[in-house]
Amino acid sequence: MRGRFFFIVGPSGAGKDSLIDGARSRLSPDVFVFARRTITRPAGSPGEDHDACTEEQFIAREQRGDFLVTWQAHGLHYGLPASLGDDLDAGRHVIANGSRSMVAAMAERIPSLVVLEVAAPPGILQQRLAIRGRESESDVAERLTRTVEPYPAYVRLLCVVNDQTLGIGVSRFVAAILHELRHASGSRHALVQKIAGYPLHASQYQTLIRAMIDGEHEGADLEAFLIACTESLSDDEMVAIARCRTEILPRISWGQPMVVDKHSLGGIPGSRVTMVVIPIVAAHGLLIPKTSSRAITSAAGTADAMEVLARVDLTPEELQRCVRQTNACIAWNGKLNHSVLDDVMNALTRPLGLDTRRWSVASILSKKYSAGATHVVIDIPYSTAGKVKTREDAQELARLFEMVGEKLGMVVKAFATYGESPIGRGIGPALEARDVLQVLDNHPDAPQDLLEKSLFFASQILALDDKIANVTRGRVRAQELLSTGAAREALNRIVQAQGAHPPADFSRVQTHDVLAREPGVVKHIDGCVISGIARAAGAPHDAVAGVDLIASVGATVKVGTPLFRIQGTLATRLERAVALAQSNDGYRISD
Repeated sequence: MRGRFFFIVGPSGAGKDSLIDGARSRLSPDVFVFARRTITRPAGSPGEDHDACTEEQFIAREQRGDFLVTWQAHGLHYGLPASLGDDLDAGRHVIANGSRSMVAAMAERIPSLVVLEVAAPPGILQQRLAIRGRESESDVAERLTRTVEPYPAYVRLLCVVNDQTLGIGVSRFVAAILHELRHASGSRHALVQKIAGYPLHASQYQTLIRAMIDGEHEGADLEAFLIACTESLSDDEMVAIARCRTEILPRISWGQPMVVDKHSLGGIPGSRVTMVVIPIVAAHGLLIPKTSSRAITSAAGTADAMEVLARVDLTPEELQRCVRQTNACIAWNGKLNHSVLDDVMNALTRPLGLDTRRWSVASILSKKYSAGATHVVIDIPYSTAGKVKTREDAQELARLFEMVGEKLGMVVKAFATYGESPIGRGIGPALEARDVLQVLDNHPDAPQDLLEKSLFFASQILALDDKIANVTRGRVRAQELLSTGAAREALNRIVQAQGAHPPADFSRVQTHDVLAREPGVVKHIDGCVISGIARAAGAPHDAVAGVDLIASVGATVKVGTPLFRIQGTLATRLERAVALAQSNDGYRISD
């Protein structure tokens, strides 16, 4: 069978040379031939390794028939050796760096031609060309605005976007070639197919994800696969991934027909709703084993705030004992639900700002299923600076959660919630734990926004119980459990079962009040800014560090009115936090 000729084209700066060089070590030299071009450029010049010759020598060789094809670009002559035709006849596949201006001519001479275009966004092209330093700014600008003729419609065209690391770019490049040739098999075939931009079916995900968890695919290939999942993941693929993961992770059996869970996509500073909802639901008598994360970019995660009160690093055995004793737990998920895929996905995509929401739907629900949950209520906050930007996006994500949950045989209710401002007053582990206790203690200073959102989600969960049956009765029941102290007692039992910690030590805390610089009404509080100030003060590693909000949205303030208090135990950190607040306090105040 005649070999395939992969003609690699693309604009300067796209990285064709780098991808071709990277592919050499990944493709068998017995099957693939990497063409060496002849160029009328001195040997040792920057760029690809080439056969150098003078213009006169090139013309003489061209007249002798030494070249399969020749062209001119940028004042230079380029040629590909005629011997590549023999390689194709022998069944070997050729990879050659070329020019898109020659595609039509190549297609006439080589029926097996495949054009592989390497592309990159304009900003990346400009940056790479500037670093290369071969051309002036005006020349670079001209390159970026140059228009090109479309490829002939009859030419087979592949495209590889080279906008990430070199390793990921090479993985995409190799995957495009191998998928075109159907040269991979087993889990490698599924990997190549997804990286190349094609959907997978359920059995392929079964094979591939098991292989990844077993360590068969790592590094740039794994990263390229996960990025492909953020770029294109159909509803069917989400369901397939979720089902695959539920079959890999053993499911905990609680011996109860109804096991509930509450999950939030997070992103709202101070929103410790979970720590209020869990004891309410546990006091009602439902099982609600809850595992939560620590802070990643925020001032505190649920596990950080709970750790102020009790141990959270429970083993699976300790978690099950706690739940059987108290109906609930609030534990750190670092020792539970571990997934190498999620670890790599988080480390890879957070710095790049990639959209992992569809992957997260499958990941979150597979973990809930494996934890034994039968009914799950999900909070999807939306805000301009959050993971989910608009109400419409949040509602679409809610639909996906409910759809995938139904396919897994679970009852899932997801809600889009407004998330522009912090919830509660405390931002930081100990301050957030204080807010939770005030709500559970029915304290007159308890933050009303935290109370209201907690009652909303508690009532939604309780409504799933056939004995309650609707949200109105669920809210009445939740309020009863709060007002009678039953929810507070439930939290006490959970804390004791997990291992109570001594009260937080505030004796070394230093504080600084940030004051209003203009009069008016507080219209908005930027949670990201406040969270950054709290982290600068030492949160979450310093459990008592953070920000205590004094003026809430809607408050009327004068010049000099305290807006919030920064606190921490290290003077240097406190100074850094104060400096941040002076440059931007996060408050928008107007008449």
